[in-house]
Amino acid sequence: MKLITMQSRKPWLPIFVLGNILAFLVTTLLPISPATAADSTVKHRPRIALALGGGGSRGSGHVGVLKVLEEEHIPIDIVTGTSIGSVVGGLYAAGVQSTELSDLFEKDEFIHEFMPMPLYVRLPLEPFELIARLFGYKPYDGLYYGGKFKKYADKLSGSKQIEQLRIPYAAVVTNVVTGQSERLTQGDLGLAMQASTAVPGLKRPVQIGDHLYCDGGTVCNVPVQHARELGADFVIAVNIDEFLKDQPLDNFRVLGSMARQALRIELASQDGAFCEKADIAIHPDMTGIGLISRKKSNGQRGIDAGIKAARDAMPEIKRKLSALGVEAL
Repeated sequence: MKLITMQSRKPWLPIFVLGNILAFLVTTLLPISPATAADSTVKHRPRIALALGGGGSRGSGHVGVLKVLEEEHIPIDIVTGTSIGSVVGGLYAAGVQSTELSDLFEKDEFIHEFMPMPLYVRLPLEPFELIARLFGYKPYDGLYYGGKFKKYADKLSGSKQIEQLRIPYAAVVTNVVTGQSERLTQGDLGLAMQASTAVPGLKRPVQIGDHLYCDGGTVCNVPVQHARELGADFVIAVNIDEFLKDQPLDNFRVLGSMARQALRIELASQDGAFCEKADIAIHPDMTGIGLISRKKSNGQRGIDAGIKAARDAMPEIKRKLSALGVEAL
């Protein structure tokens, strides 16, 4: 074994160590260049979210709003959607252009895929399903299964997973067992949209894993809070439900009129509370467009209403974004 004595140390070793210490101090404590100092002060742009509400056939209003936001180059960093809002928002996040979405509503494709046969055809078939239940057929409750709509949504979106979307996205659903409003942020996009649009009684709820989900609008029809929880700093909410307007009292002598008005009142009350939490609330005038309207002209009418409402709101949107340091791109 060789013993190292003091005399055997190399005389340049202390100088080498001292040089390394000085180099470390220079590189860590002193700025290398002006660019380095500038990088440390860079501020991130506030994240802008679009919260698209439910409303069935009135979803064409969302398309009109998207058209204007695109024209004005308003950046969208997050999309949350309830029911038809989850469909329009999901397809948009998947890369489907607003012009293509517009064509789908103008051709009245959405409602025909959502409800493959009209209610007046489907309802007479219900007794046959009741008979089948007597022999052990036990599907989840609802008139329409929803599988056809999922295939249609998959075709439009390219059968994407939510994680593959170009914009962070959430489909808002209601947990059938707990009654809680939840959001789907990963997995099969088409299945998420099917669950978010599963209107109780009309469409069968959707089971994903050990959970059963139905239409998100049952609890949260305009998903502003979900957008906040996903990290949004600025939320633009779009409410496509009908306004409550003055009308003759004799209108309520019509069969079914009270049930429809009660639904309008309930939605107006809930949606107003949700929209108060948004930075901007856009509310197109969708008067006369039913939730399951199959009238072809309503597609273009809804798009036009969305365009008008978005343009009316644009000065306020730009003013508020400018105050946050965000200018249209």
